[in-house]
Amino acid sequence: MAPRVSVIVLNWNGWEDTVECLESLYRVDYPCFDVVVVDNASEDDSLSRIREYCRGDLGVESPFFTYTSRNKPIEVLELTEEQVRSSIPEKEKNVPDPSNSTPEVRKELVLIKNHKNHGFADGNNIGMIFVMENFNPQYILLLNNDTVVDENFMAEMVSLAEEEKEIGFVGSKTFFYHDKNVLQAAGGGYIDLMRGESHELGFGEFDTGQYDKIYELDYVGGSCLLVTRTVIKDIGLLDSRLFMYWEDVDWCFTGREHGYTSLYAFKSRIWHKYGTSSENYLKTYYHNRNRLYFIRKHADKKVYQKFLKHFLKDVMVESGYQLIYQRNWSMFKALINGTVQGIKLGRNIRKSKK
Repeated sequence: MAPRVSVIVLNWNGWEDTVECLESLYRVDYPCFDVVVVDNASEDDSLSRIREYCRGDLGVESPFFTYTSRNKPIEVLELTEEQVRSSIPEKEKNVPDPSNSTPEVRKELVLIKNHKNHGFADGNNIGMIFVMENFNPQYILLLNNDTVVDENFMAEMVSLAEEEKEIGFVGSKTFFYHDKNVLQAAGGGYIDLMRGESHELGFGEFDTGQYDKIYELDYVGGSCLLVTRTVIKDIGLLDSRLFMYWEDVDWCFTGREHGYTSLYAFKSRIWHKYGTSSENYLKTYYHNRNRLYFIRKHADKKVYQKFLKHFLKDVMVESGYQLIYQRNWSMFKALINGTVQGIKLGRNIRKSKK
């Protein structure tokens, strides 16, 4: 019998991407998986649109497939965040039977409605709490809502994960959505602790099969991350203090510190609507904050001190540029506040370890 997989898709004001992702998921050739959408208190009409899609009343346009209503309607079970976090008995929650391992489980979708935006970390944690208590999956798969998946992507990831018990995390070959043959990442990447920089394997390269082998990585990218139930039981959920950015890296490093490896399943393929914004103040704040926290958490004292010298020099240069030349007070504040809060968080984690 195939191991059960629970897929968690996080949505925040992005129903167009989410329904395209869901439509590709419901075409996947794998015999036993559940789909859970966690809505992070969207302010648009995401909830109604997702319901409309599940009824079969909302078509999906995609360059990757032709929409069909033959797999509709999809039964929707809606739960609030409070219901998930509470100890409501399973029968009262009216959840699907965890022992059900038939393909029909794919005809259902659990929609969890959070009361606020918890970010990537805690948003996914709420979904993981639910599936661990109700579906008893062997694997949990975190999947970005702005992805489209190949029909065999899940089977290939699970197949690799089943090879050794030390395998904790598995990533997929990830292409750019708008450039189908160009890699965003071969599963994930590596971290330079001295500089606090991540390097995605194969980023921006045309795929000619140059990464068609299994790689052991420092981390698996959070856009498509398969994790074993054993790992979660052992090391816990995503670090909620990170909110967004560096959560996937932190999780994989914590797993490695407990003896689990992160691997790349090269036969698994997804496409990701990857994009960045140079004027995104929240991104700047959390990236700086979380990078400092991550290095303090996982590097030894000497490495952290070397990193900090390099980091503070870069922040001073960038802050001066934003303040003097760009006259961008908001970006300047994001840089400084992120740095200050990151140092404070790092001190707290060191204290908690003593």
